Amino acid sequence: MKSAPVLSRCHSVEQFASFGPPPPRTPGRPDPQVPEDLGAGPAIYAKLPHVYFYDGNRPDDPAFGFIEIEISVQRRGEGQYRLDLYCVGDGHQSGAGLPNGEGLPIELLAAEAVVAGAAWVFCEVSSGRCDPVTFAATLTMNDADYARIDRVRLPSAAGVCRIG
Repeated sequence: MKSAPVLSRCHSVEQFASFGPPPPRTPGRPDPQVPEDLGAGPAIYAKLPHVYFYDGNRPDDPAFGFIEIEISVQRRGEGQYRLDLYCVGDGHQSGAGLPNGEGLPIELLAAEAVVAGAAWVFCEVSSGRCDPVTFAATLTMNDADYARIDRVRLPSAAGVCRIG
């Protein structure tokens, strides 16, 4: 008889990455997945190796996570910017993962000031799978603030892990 899945609260650890220009498309290596259209306007790019959610009852146990996280912010017109995110959902850990509450915050920083941000309410990270995951959001800010952005921060966030 199969037992019912166990739901466990989990949390991610705060992560940072610096922005720079998007890498060029080059034969022999995977192309960057964001921004969606390089020709649509100037863009900045950052890549984080991973963000994992850890089981609240077992803080050393990564429950689920995201790997190879690519983030871009692209100017699409006066005061209009597009945030694109691409990554792989890592469900090869303890179980399936779901957002809890408002999802994973994405903050665009200029020094220590938050210039703009979005909340990514990600889809389920399925147990036993590594699936591509995307997110896009339209941001409103002025061009001077966009020019000052130097880093991205993914603050700690809550999640739910379904084990079993």
